[in-house]
Amino acid sequence: MRIILVIDYSHRSERIVREVAERSWPSGTVVRVLAVVENTPPSAAELWFDAAGSLETVMQTRKERSGKLADEAAAVLRAKGLTVETSVRAGRVPRAIKEEAKQWPADLVIADRGLRRFSLRKSPSFSL
Repeated sequence: MRIILVIDYSHRSERIVREVAERSWPSGTVVRVLAVVENTPPSAAELWFDAAGSLETVMQTRKERSGKLADEAAAVLRAKGLTVETSVRAGRVPRAIKEEAKQWPADLVIADRGLRRFSLRKSPSFSL
């Protein structure tokens, strides 16, 4: 089974990662943890104090933080014996998930209810 698990910095995502880790999955299941960096305008503090006024630095920092978040979630899942991959995409969450699912077809996509609702064409199942 191939699962895309979409995460963010919310407590709900932490709970979902723990729930996925605790469930029994078929042998050979692979979970791909997806973190999405949205292209939202940075706060003044993030732009000027953290990135010295550089939008490129802001986006790079966001990607690095999202990668670390995905790695932390992957570690929780690996500790339970699951095979895990990570992916970080930039853009709007629904589009990023659709692009990930096209590149890496999954049997199941799990996303937090706090994420915007969207549809996946030709996906066998989708869970909110």
